[in-house]
Formats: sequence, structure tokens, C-alpha cells
Amino acid sequence: MHLRTTAVLCVLAGQALSTYTWPSKYDDLEDILAMHSGYRRFGFSDLVVPCSFGSNSPGIQNSAEWMRSVFHDMATYDASTGTGGLDASLQFELDRAENKGSAFNNTFAAMNDFVTPRTSVSDLLALSLVAALAACDGPKIPLRAGRIDATEAGPAGVPEPTDDLEATRDKFRKGGFNDEDMIAMVACGHSLGNIHSVDFPEIVPGEATDLNVGHFDSTSSEFDNKVITEYLENDTANLLIVGANDTFNSDKRVFNADGNVTMTSLADPASFQEKCANIFERMINTVPSTVTLSEPIEILDVKPYVNPLRLQEDGTILFEGSIRVRNNADRQLNGDDLEVFLNYRDRSGANVTEPITAVRARLKGGQSYGFWNNVFTWFEFSVSLDASTAISSFDIHLTTPSTGASLLLDNEGTGGYAVTSDLLYQQTASCLAFNDMAAALSVTAALRKELVDTNSPPLLQLSHRVTQPGVMLPKLELETIPFQMSSDRETSGYLYFQANATLTGGWSTTFDIETQPGGDENGLRIELLKTNSLSATCGP
Repeated sequence: MHLRTTAVLCVLAGQALSTYTWPSKYDDLEDILAMHSGYRRFGFSDLVVPCSFGSNSPGIQNSAEWMRSVFHDMATYDASTGTGGLDASLQFELDRAENKGSAFNNTFAAMNDFVTPRTSVSDLLALSLVAALAACDGPKIPLRAGRIDATEAGPAGVPEPTDDLEATRDKFRKGGFNDEDMIAMVACGHSLGNIHSVDFPEIVPGEATDLNVGHFDSTSSEFDNKVITEYLENDTANLLIVGANDTFNSDKRVFNADGNVTMTSLADPASFQEKCANIFERMINTVPSTVTLSEPIEILDVKPYVNPLRLQEDGTILFEGSIRVRNNADRQLNGDDLEVFLNYRDRSGANVTEPITAVRARLKGGQSYGFWNNVFTWFEFSVSLDASTAISSFDIHLTTPSTGASLLLDNEGTGGYAVTSDLLYQQTASCLAFNDMAAALSVTAALRKELVDTNSPPLLQLSHRVTQPGVMLPKLELETIPFQMSSDRETSGYLYFQANATLTGGWSTTFDIETQPGGDENGLRIELLKTNSLSATCGP
């Protein structure tokens, strides 16, 4: 959850901390990618840790399924028209023979809790490939965001094992990929995972069971070039090369499409990693021509998390949150040798002399862990502020006690990390009550009295999760609901407003509170609030 004024510039996290200003609309993707275990994690990425993990389902390997899902979604791209590509249309195409198996719905099911108005399914697909490679010691590839989800099925055209070489070539060429690209994409993609007898009984001999699988190589849970070297050494058990029925030996046809020139180059481990990184990056960046992708999302060294401000019973405002710091030897950042505090400015912009200390979290050592050996330490703060002066922004100060070195972060010269104390979300006075088939949502907000416009009340922007027949993931539909003023309630110069709605689909969803529709530049917004954090009974 992020609290911001809509006038604050949101810039994507780039190659270095110096290009990032907080908050970013892609902060949630960075969170999901950054942490998979420890004190705080955001889920999803931990589903591929370790590389062999399959959610305790026999014969399943999530990392390989995620990789396969990305390929099948992207593979129908038409370079001549700029249509298709990685757009999540695959979720509407699972009745086709070219998309056999449970891998795709398994992948989409893993994404269910992470789809929001700011996080598209197709961006999650891209993230899933980046995470799968990271978990399996594969190459690190940049993750860009901004993909837009399709709302219906696209044309067919995923390569199938029964396609002859020319038919396969034609499908790759349609997407703008040449023979070398085709060979690299298939070889790199088949470094992980297996062929499932329940999906391809015509390829995998023996009884069709969950546990009966055919391996592409001898290290199906490691991202390495064994699939290449074993092929070149005629020592492979890959059933798409040495299968009894040559009709299904698609890997044999593809790998030898240029007389093994590309495969020979991939036999070098360094070349394999480099070329796989290149082709996978091109895969996830193959998007409709109407889509503009962001700059690469980088894992941040320092990142603030601010809970929505709220009025307390004594009339003060609760300002609380945490600062996440990544260990970075180059910048001399080490969470085990660090003190963190905040300097803040009040509502008028005047500096407040008393700093706010952020204390290291204790549970699980206060640390989270992520890919690429990242270690994050959490420092938490909580303070009550005078509602008449409150807060407008803060800076982050980091001090290394052992050396005396200090670092001041002011959100890249934007005037600090901006928060608003003018519009508040009263979570404790909000609730989600359940009845037979629906959930009743009640949301309470507070707005400074001098900012109240009786002709333009605050708005609740509620995202409904609407079930789609035959599709794993819901469709998000936005409902705008005006707040109603609670005429008898005023605290510390704030007036209270309430909005009510009924959730008939999924009850775990998100909503925004804003003072102007559509995020007007003069308005205030509290974004991506979650219904699953609400109790069943509204407090005072």
C-alpha cells in the first residue's frame, strides 16, 4: 500500500538508485521479485525455490511450467502486424491442442493473489520467467513492465511436436525469429523440466501417470547446457530427439536446423548463458506494438514503506512504516552495522527538529532474502503526530556506527519522500462483513475540514474480481462510489466520510480512495488498499 499526492512524480526504478523516485507504480513488481523468504516476503517467487519445487504435486516443477507458459503465450506473435506476443491471451486459449496440460492453469493459479489494477497478468508472466531463471542458477535478465492484458483469445500458432521443420520455422519467422533464435529458444527452454506422460502419452512410453515423465536432459532441475552437450555427444534421453516415433522428434529437427552450428556454440557454458539471456529477454519483451515497456526494474538498495496514515482515538495521527535496506558492499551498506532515522517536514513544509528513529525488526532477525544473494534488513518506525501540523515529507538518514559514515536520501531531490496527511484512511473504522453469497464492504475516510467540497466528495475506486467462465483468473472491473459525509463526526479538524459496496465476486481485492476522479493532478489518493486486511466488524 502506498500513500501519495497525485502531484508527486512517479519514475520507474532504473539501473541505479539515482534514477528512482518513490513511489513507483511498479513498486509491487519489485517487491515480488526482490524477496522470497525471511522476515517479510511477498510470495509468488518462493514458489520456484528451490528450482525443483512443484507445490508438493507429483511430477510438477513450477520453474519449468512458468517458462513453458511464457513461451506459449508469446509464441503466436505476428511481427508483420505487431499483434500478439506476451499479452496473457493464453488464459483464453487452453482448449487448443497446442496448449496441452495443466502447466498453464497451474501458472495462472500462482498469480491469482497478485493481479491488481497496477500489476497485469502479462507483467507477472514476464516476472515468472525472470524468477524461474534466478531460482535455477540461470542468467539474470532485465524485467521491464507496462504490459497490457488481452481480453480474449488470439490466433493459434504455437509450434507443436508433430510440426515438420519448415512448419516450425514458419511459426518462429512469423514472430520475427530466425533459425539461430529458434534453436536457442528451444534448447534454452528445454534445459528445465520434463515431458509428462499424462499430457503426451504418445511420446512418453509406459503408463500415463503423474510420476511418469521423460527428461530433456540428466539435470532437469538445473539451468545448464546438458540438453545441448548430451545431444551433441549422442548420449541424450530426450524423447523429442530419440523418441520411438520420429514424427514427434521436434527437438532433433530444430537442433539440427543449421547443421548443429548453433548447438555447437551453445556447448560452451558461457556462450549458453549469454545466448539464453538474450533470447529470453527478447521473449518477454515481445509485446503488441501498442505497448510501451518501462526501463528495467532494479532491486533497490533503500526503499520506504509507509502505512496509510490514520486518526487515533486521542486525535493524533499515526505515522508508521518501515525502511528496507539491502546489503551493498559497494555503497558500504550492511544491515548488521546500521542505524536508521527519519527527518520530516510538517504540513507547511517546515523542518521538524526531532527525528524519528527506525528500529530493526526482531522476528527472524529482521531480514529478508532474495535472488542473486540479496539480503534485506527491515527498520520499523511508529510515531503519533499532532494533527494540526502533521507531516508532508521525510528524508532517510543511514549511519554506519563502526565507521561513522552517513548517507542522506531525499528521494532524488524531489523534496523528500512525500506523504499526505490531508486525506486519511481509517482502517480500524472500516470492515468487510460476510453473508451467504456476498461481502459487505464499508470504508471510512477522513478529510481535512478546509479541503471538503460538498459538491465533490471523495471517491472509492473499487476493483471487483469478476469470475470468467473457463478462465483461471478473474477480470478486474472498476466501480466508482462516492463517499457520504458523516455529518456528526469531526476529530482534530477532520471530517469523516463513509462508502459502502457489495463484493459478489472474489472478496480479496483492492481499492483506492481519492478526492478527484481519475487522479487529477490537484487531488489526493491513497492507493492499493486491500480488503483482506479488514476485520468483520467496523470499529469507532
